[in-house]
Amino acid sequence: MRIITPAIYATLLGGAIYLAISQNPLPNAIASAPPEGTRLTYAVPADGKPHHRSVTRVGKRETCRQSVSAKKHLGKYQARDQMQLCVAQARVECLKQAIDQKLRGSARRVYVKSCVAA
Repeated sequence: MRIITPAIYATLLGGAIYLAISQNPLPNAIASAPPEGTRLTYAVPADGKPHHRSVTRVGKRETCRQSVSAKKHLGKYQARDQMQLCVAQARVECLKQAIDQKLRGSARRVYVKSCVAA
């Protein structure tokens, strides 16, 4: 009985999660094209020979992280403040793009998150 009860609960929980995911699919608010402002960078190996399928997306958050880490004169707290400021500005830019595209509700929220992150 000690083994059967947790197994039953685990099965019921897994079934409930499966049903919740199948009934509420992710919204298709964002097209397959990357959001505006997203840059694609091409990774080049150390030997200098570029490979043909090495594509990495660099989002605005990663761009902020790189720009703050490049400033060596900043202290720990100043770097954190600069990072927060840069990400907030990127979020505002993404929000302006979502407003221009006339996105509302959850579609806007998903677009802003994906724009900042990717």
